[in-house]
Amino acid sequence: MSAGFAPDKLMKRVRWKNRRFIFGDDQSCALRDGRAGFVRKTGLIMGAMLQQTLRRPVKFAGVGLHSGQDCAVTVQPAPANTGVIFYRTDLQNCDQAVPAHPDNVLGTRHGTALANAAGVTVSTVEHLMAALRLSGVDNAAIDVFGPEAPILDGSSAEFVDSFRQAGVDLQSAPRLTFTPLKTTKVVDGDRFIEVRPSERRTLEIEIDFGDCMIGRQSLRLDLDDPADRERLVGARTFCRLEEIEPLRAAGLIRGGSLDNSIVVNGDRLVNKDALRDQQEFALHKALDLIGDLYLLGAPLGGAIRAVKPGHDLNVRMAQTLAGKVAPKNAVAERPAVAAAIA
Repeated sequence: MSAGFAPDKLMKRVRWKNRRFIFGDDQSCALRDGRAGFVRKTGLIMGAMLQQTLRRPVKFAGVGLHSGQDCAVTVQPAPANTGVIFYRTDLQNCDQAVPAHPDNVLGTRHGTALANAAGVTVSTVEHLMAALRLSGVDNAAIDVFGPEAPILDGSSAEFVDSFRQAGVDLQSAPRLTFTPLKTTKVVDGDRFIEVRPSERRTLEIEIDFGDCMIGRQSLRLDLDDPADRERLVGARTFCRLEEIEPLRAAGLIRGGSLDNSIVVNGDRLVNKDALRDQQEFALHKALDLIGDLYLLGAPLGGAIRAVKPGHDLNVRMAQTLAGKVAPKNAVAERPAVAAAIA
């Protein structure tokens, strides 16, 4: 940033390469220059850390949770300031690009579905988005074959493990982070998500399924603690046995099985394998929340508290924050795999 930039001046628009940032006027977030220590009332932090992308492409294949179809994704390296963009490469003669952004959310019923202006969709993106966030991947071009990302084992573990094996490359642009200057809250009855200013990135979550073995669970996670992040990535999706037939009748979870989901029947676990963590149910809700909030296009700083969250409330929070400060990708040509990555 230029040394002559006024730190207390509210910026309306900033153009940075192929990204456009639109800022709100309520001064609820801040942009910090990590080198100069300025706090700027624009909603993003630019620190000393650089953006990252994968060192090489990584492919995943498997059944889609809701469609039951064979699905595949290839996560490709992408230039700095690209963000995350999905490309429906199985479709022809259409706009294949579906940027990961809160404005592009089409639905939140048992997963997060995105769509572009042409109506091209990609569904069940939350576990892959969470894996990118927890792996520190800022920029990715994701080729998708099929209507949704594969569910794999119902967690983010395989995504994260493969990203580790591929490795990441530092890029020339500084990483941006959302940080709140004041508390932001979205509420739905007795459910809410709250983001408040904090020097540490923490997530407190509480769930309540009192009619079955899940019961009431609460936990606090330090998102900068590697041990807490490991607990998150392995947490699998879950449902109650009595929900399965109604969901399938509605055209959902047609690819669901005990290989990719935890199923609870009253006070017992249907799966033969034990839980991976005694708080796996709450951990998975936290994983979903992290993935949905990464639609913002940058990591979220501060302290998050969520009571009975779900994709609907997660996306409402992302959309609320995006209304204050929205890094939205301007989609041009799909980055070539062999292109030089800045």
